[in-house]
Amino acid sequence: MALLDYNRSILTNFAYSSAIVLTGTDQLILEFGLFVPQPQNFIELLTTIGWIVTNVSISEPDQPILELTIQQDGVVVASINQESIEDGGDTPLENLTTFQAVLTNVLSGHHVYQLFARNLQPAQGTITIIGPANISGKVIS
Repeated sequence: MALLDYNRSILTNFAYSSAIVLTGTDQLILEFGLFVPQPQNFIELLTTIGWIVTNVSISEPDQPILELTIQQDGVVVASINQESIEDGGDTPLENLTTFQAVLTNVLSGHHVYQLFARNLQPAQGTITIIGPANISGKVIS
């Protein structure tokens, strides 16, 4: 195996160093490009997002859900949904989400990767990205 390309996008590596409030609409959080020199490959994408929940609803369902999607050249190639932890009445509720996606045999050429985030249930609470917030990608043959 050989590393053919690597890139990353970093909003912040520190907790409580940003404040992006998520709505029910996709918001672009991070973006970067990778060059794929040959068609026999795989790409590893790794993202970490620190987020808090405030203004939690008292009625069921009582937690908002974070949705993260990764697009390659405008097409969704990976996604996750994560419900906030429940911690009694304590706020803010602190969360850290990390996920990895692996793509195989991506076409040769330059590709743009974008990380989008949204709150799937904004009526159930406010999600704010506080950091860390980063994404990285490796092209491996």
